[in-house]
Amino acid sequence: MVNLMIDNLQNDLKRVINLYKEKPYLPFWGEIFYILETFKKELNQNTQSDLFLYKTKSSVSVFYRPIDDRFCIALPEFNLLLTQEEFIDNLLQGRFWPN
Repeated sequence: MVNLMIDNLQNDLKRVINLYKEKPYLPFWGEIFYILETFKKELNQNTQSDLFLYKTKSSVSVFYRPIDDRFCIALPEFNLLLTQEEFIDNLLQGRFWPN
C-alpha cells in the first residue's frame, strides 16, 4: 500500500513537470510543492532511508533524503543537496527534469 502511494506520487511529480515543459506559463510551483509535501509526509512515517525519485535526461539520479529533509542530486563527482524550495526552483528553471 505504501509503495503504491509512493509510486503514485512519483508519477504525479513527473506528470506535473512534463506538463510544465509543455505549458511553462501556468503556475506549477504550488502543485509541485503539494506533491513533495505529501511525498515527504508519507515517507517520513515509514522509512529513514533515501528514496529514489527519478533519473534525469543525463542519467543523474534524484533522491529524497528524509534524514536531513533534502533532495539529493547524485552528480558523477559530488552530491548536490537542496532544500525543497531550492529543488522546486531548479525544476522550474529547467534543471534536473525527469527523463
